[in-house]
Amino acid sequence: MRALLLVLLLGGCTTPYGDGMGDILRGQGIAAREPDYDVPYVPTPEPVVDAMLAMAQVGANDTLIDLGSGDGRIPIAAARLGVRASGVEIDATLVERARRNAALYEVGDRARFTRANLFDVPLRDASVVTMYLLPRINLALRPRLLTELRPGTRIVTHAFDMGEWRADAERLVADRRVYLWIVPAVAGGDWRATLADGREVPLHFDQRFQDVTGTLGAAATTGTLRGTAIRFTAAGRSYTGTVGEAAITGDDWRAVRVP
Repeated sequence: MRALLLVLLLGGCTTPYGDGMGDILRGQGIAAREPDYDVPYVPTPEPVVDAMLAMAQVGANDTLIDLGSGDGRIPIAAARLGVRASGVEIDATLVERARRNAALYEVGDRARFTRANLFDVPLRDASVVTMYLLPRINLALRPRLLTELRPGTRIVTHAFDMGEWRADAERLVADRRVYLWIVPAVAGGDWRATLADGREVPLHFDQRFQDVTGTLGAAATTGTLRGTAIRFTAAGRSYTGTVGEAAITGDDWRAVRVP
């Protein structure tokens, strides 16, 4: 089902480079001499780390994956909040540094680090994904984020956006941008809705990331998704519900997916 979202993956990143990564993108700066890696190592400032975790509302029940974890500061900060965290980093020297840092903060049992290509790492178990990567890497990862992560998973990036996938929240921390996305459920397609008065009418959604348009009977619809929660309007009435693979359940209405 989630493969339906792949047709949405168009466009490029549009965010201006308002932080220290700008020089690197122009082939300048302290990390510009690292041609062997897709993403140069530039550490995220601690206030930005705190903001990223706060925007994701991380808690002890979360599992966090940091893609391109550098010296481990994001997983370590999450682990200190009780989160099970892991970092993925291709630079072996940084992996060892992150492990030493985790031991120093006595969170080595909750913050684990792996040397691997971030494109090869399974994402399904994550409830939070954090990233400070280049725009082209964000876009290359976007199909996997949309199709492998469960609806409701929070994604937080530092500095760079996801192109046409509009952020659900954005914050400025000093001169750094932080973005939050909530992975949307797949609502696009055809449904059969049963309304509060017992009438059955066709429901159709066209989905573009978290935005939906379509028809409920003869009425046009427009709405948004936040994880599995959907909200839309039709004929002057608002509808809310929870989207599953085969059904949408609302307070006084329901829809089942048409095969």
